[in-house]
Amino acid sequence: MKDDLTRRWFLKATAFAGASLGLGSSAITRFLSPATAFAADNPDLVAVTGTDPFATAMAAVERIGGMKRFVPAESKVAINANTSFKLPGSNVEPAVLLAILKMCQDAGASEVWLVKPGKAGYWERSPRSTEFAEVLEGTKKSEQDFKVVEIPEGVALKEAHVDRHVLECDVYLNVSVVKDHTGTRFTGALKNAMGACPHNPTNSFCHFGSEPPDRSKFYANVEHLSQCIADLNLIRRPDLCLIDATAYLATNGPAGPGELRRSNTVVAGIDPVAIDAYATRFVDLKPADVRMIAMAEQHGIGQANPKQLRIVEEA
Repeated sequence: MKDDLTRRWFLKATAFAGASLGLGSSAITRFLSPATAFAADNPDLVAVTGTDPFATAMAAVERIGGMKRFVPAESKVAINANTSFKLPGSNVEPAVLLAILKMCQDAGASEVWLVKPGKAGYWERSPRSTEFAEVLEGTKKSEQDFKVVEIPEGVALKEAHVDRHVLECDVYLNVSVVKDHTGTRFTGALKNAMGACPHNPTNSFCHFGSEPPDRSKFYANVEHLSQCIADLNLIRRPDLCLIDATAYLATNGPAGPGELRRSNTVVAGIDPVAIDAYATRFVDLKPADVRMIAMAEQHGIGQANPKQLRIVEEA
């Protein structure tokens, strides 16, 4: 990995991995967050259902231990949220993301960065954006400055360009929307890692590879894409993952238009593999139907077996 990461993250990574940052080893970046060291009294995964997306997101985070468990005072937070698409159900409900921003600021974060600010009109979709205008004003937007990261343990993807805030922050939050996907069949936390990368060269390589079978088809090589997604998740494990399943595309994802389904649920977890495995149910799939889940589990990124997890479901 390039040597321009902050000293804060260097100390944090080496404390858990006991290795040199300059080696570029993905084992270093899969360090445990401080939250996992105190996880004994908290569930591994929480699914909360409610009629108000803002309150539901708040309740999900509180039930898994509260945002202060993940965001220490004066920490720098980077949030990789799926806000890339226009239609409702194709991206994170603005009220859900707004609740997360507010909780981070209330926890005492010194800086909160959004990797992607959202399409024009995104925040206006939620009336709470006016109520919490100061929260939005206090949120910083990434300059889209990408750093090259080596992935020695990657099978298909050996290096990636990644938003610098994801690499340099003290706390990394992955906030995705569950939905159908024409290629991988499912989008959740693992797939959302691509949101921290530019289309060229990283995401383009993930979609096509160096020699795709048919470059006219965007998802021509789903096996390659799935492996690249798993490899990409070796770079940095999120401190907290949230999946928005309040309203989402059950067909014709990722962009839609398609069937808009509502479960009014927000899922929170510390394991991107586990949270994806759980969330496949929202689009009528099982974890075994989604190749990237098994590939990421094989990398040691997380646990897909629900019997190994403490899961709490609340309505």
